[in-house]
Amino acid sequence: MLHNFGSGPAKLHKSVYEQLAHALIDYEQTGLSILEVYHRTPLFEAILEEATQLCKELYQLDASKEVLFMPNGATWHFNLIAQNFINTKAAYIHSGNWSKKAYDIALEYGKAEIVASSENNHFKSIPVIEQDLSAYDYLHITSNNTDVGTQFHSYPNGSIPLIADMSSDIFSKPIDSNAFACIYAGAQKNIGIAGASLVIIDKDFLSKTHKHIPNYYQYNQWVNNKSIMNTPPIFAIYAMLVNMRWMKAMGGLEHMHAQAKEKAKLLYQTLDNSHLFEVYARKEDRSLMNVCFSMKETSLHNSFMHFAKEAGIIQIEGYRTVGGFRVSLYNAIELASVQHLCDVIAAFDHIPR
Repeated sequence: MLHNFGSGPAKLHKSVYEQLAHALIDYEQTGLSILEVYHRTPLFEAILEEATQLCKELYQLDASKEVLFMPNGATWHFNLIAQNFINTKAAYIHSGNWSKKAYDIALEYGKAEIVASSENNHFKSIPVIEQDLSAYDYLHITSNNTDVGTQFHSYPNGSIPLIADMSSDIFSKPIDSNAFACIYAGAQKNIGIAGASLVIIDKDFLSKTHKHIPNYYQYNQWVNNKSIMNTPPIFAIYAMLVNMRWMKAMGGLEHMHAQAKEKAKLLYQTLDNSHLFEVYARKEDRSLMNVCFSMKETSLHNSFMHFAKEAGIIQIEGYRTVGGFRVSLYNAIELASVQHLCDVIAAFDHIPR
């Protein structure tokens, strides 16, 4: 049996795969594959409507929020956020590789500044803001940092709109949606499969969209066209819908969060009790989604990688700029798989050397 802890595209629950597989052959007993459903028919309109309503239900969104299902991944939104919303200057928190990419792209469209960074401690913690942000158009954060294994467990409060890239912890816990002007996420970690993205955006914030950028890049236009500016990634959106159905059936985001805490606690305790491994992130800021760690003796890295692979554990390589190991604990990862990994770590820890 394989235990896939990859950081994305990530594992979905087996029941989700089964429904997707069936839809590829015969979608809803129509005789059509989901791949040949035309996007301007009631069949797809029903998919889009149910997906929108499920997203609103899971996050308890009120009428002030719009939900968009868009093509591409989160990197595309690095561009769109800056294009749409930089008027004077934007504020960015630098907490790792992906936050820096978002900031660098923002500089291509206007003035942006890093207002807090944890670069000085190699991103082992979440940065703290120590300045007034009232002069900025918005504050951008990366809510979970897959490369270093840190996560915002509370969000910055302030007088300016808060925008979050939640690609790697979307739908992993309940949040106060009113705290955010915009949330966006690539689908391939906790929502569905690669090729689509989800955006939750405040209607009032939409009024600040620039009108001089091309229509295709305006969030307002995507709202006006109900997420259909061109042929959408139908199968990827359907995959999000099926996965949201599964999350609801399992007990919603309260259940997802409880499971995430249990899985992360088990793995972090195992690593903290080990004499060979060490966790990368500071305890207070450790991610529930991505556990990054390394060998205290780097010479043992390849030995453990081989040992884990022999036990059916795959895709635990650390991010290329960080090294070590990375274990992703997204919603579909079962507690039994985490326990198996912990047993493997403990067994390797006790090999006589």
